[in-house]
Amino acid sequence: MRWLAGLIGACAVLATAATGDAAEPQFGKWQKIELSFDGPDARGRGEPNPFAVRLDVRFRSPSGREYVVPGFYNGDDRGGLDGNVWKVRFSADEVGRWTYRTSSDVAQLDGRTGSLVVGGVPADAAGFWKWGRLEAIGTAENRIRYLKFRDGPFWLKAGCDDPENFLGNYRHYDTPDERRAAIDYLAARGINSMYVVLHNVGGDGNDVWPWLGRSPREAKANAAGQVRFDIARLEQWAALFEYMQTQGVALHAVLEDDSAWTGYDHRRYYRELVARFGYLPAMLWNCGEEYNENYSLAEALDLMRQLSRIDPYDHPRGIHNVNRPTDAYIDAPQIDFTSIQTDSPGGRRSTAAALQHNRMAIQWLERCARRRRRMLVVGFDEARPEEDRRCWWSVYLGGGVWETHVREPYDRPPSAWEPAWKQLGGARAFMESMSFWRMQPRNDLVREGQAFCLAAPGEVYAFYLPAGGPVAVQLADGLRYRVAWWNPSNGRDGTFQAEATIGGGVQTLKPPAPGDWAVRLTRSD
Repeated sequence: MRWLAGLIGACAVLATAATGDAAEPQFGKWQKIELSFDGPDARGRGEPNPFAVRLDVRFRSPSGREYVVPGFYNGDDRGGLDGNVWKVRFSADEVGRWTYRTSSDVAQLDGRTGSLVVGGVPADAAGFWKWGRLEAIGTAENRIRYLKFRDGPFWLKAGCDDPENFLGNYRHYDTPDERRAAIDYLAARGINSMYVVLHNVGGDGNDVWPWLGRSPREAKANAAGQVRFDIARLEQWAALFEYMQTQGVALHAVLEDDSAWTGYDHRRYYRELVARFGYLPAMLWNCGEEYNENYSLAEALDLMRQLSRIDPYDHPRGIHNVNRPTDAYIDAPQIDFTSIQTDSPGGRRSTAAALQHNRMAIQWLERCARRRRRMLVVGFDEARPEEDRRCWWSVYLGGGVWETHVREPYDRPPSAWEPAWKQLGGARAFMESMSFWRMQPRNDLVREGQAFCLAAPGEVYAFYLPAGGPVAVQLADGLRYRVAWWNPSNGRDGTFQAEATIGGGVQTLKPPAPGDWAVRLTRSD
């Protein structure tokens, strides 16, 4: 490909920045930095193909660390395909003066340099923008199995799995306003993650793709060879994903639906997504739903390796439907979390089916420990029986995290699946009332009765009683503990009840009413 050489266009800092000196624009830490570069005039459907232009921008931090961030063609910068605008989006993790330099196979875009100043986090930063990047920090030594915001708290996922084609044509979700309303509804109930399929051509729904084209057939034609993307659609997605961050809902980006078409250019697809969305603070990459319908595990792991080389931010990565502890998966450095599926749709709501998740979570953690690798985040993303709170309580008390899968039909508003969202948000509130990241599964502390235990012995204990009580538990001797009961039907604004103080040793815990209960014991002296 040969472009005519031209004059170097001016670099513009867009409205996402608060600028001072024009030569040294100012941004807040972790906020979106968007730079625009004038390139040659181009036609989105024409030749040479502007989407094939390579643009990388190397950002250098005040401490000397470098990030190589891919850029992208953005047409006329108003959603139109024809234009001369290329962009890069970035998020800075250090305060001070940054410099940058472009590299491109097009003369007008190559060798551009500049600098910018990054200050502290803006006082009005909303949601995840104030905490920075969500990262996997677990090691074999620290045994941490949760994600953490760089400048913020540990993150306990309480996610929404449906509808997978949230970006598709369902009547209740087919406009930006309807999608935002759904995010508002879920966020208000404590849901902090959304499972979003970005490509389902040939898969379920067959109505979501980033490539140029109004039909799956046309999208396929633009997804391999001369790859072209739908600029207007991707900008609409970016606006939604940014809104999710402000509302405290992470993007769980599922790169491919089960049994979807695989003939697209994977590298170009990954690069475009990283370029357009990688600056978001809280996002997770998932290789694809039910990966085994399209790839071997080795192939899926290789795809995640490719993505890890493109993504300068190292967002957490996982593969859906690796359900049993697998050494190749645990040992892969490009993998950070599991995405476990259990049982069949509409299965029986049996106690055994619900409570198996505790055992599965613990098995994964034990295998990670035996492999002497970093601890994976043990996540369940399409687990069943659907909408059964015993499932997520058993996972949380087993040291894992949860994303609720609901029953069909999916073209309904989120309220149709209550009380699942309310109760999942309540379970998250219970867990976040403790230093959950310091606690380990300790079912061995249950002496009589049925209960699951997560504990930092001598400091804090959490028990879930799926069938009620009483239960006898072993506590560290010689200490006093404050007992507080939690009704699992509570929402995020629920309160503890029947509080009392007990001693150490073997103690009998009796819930205040029939049914399942959770209880928190904290050291009181």
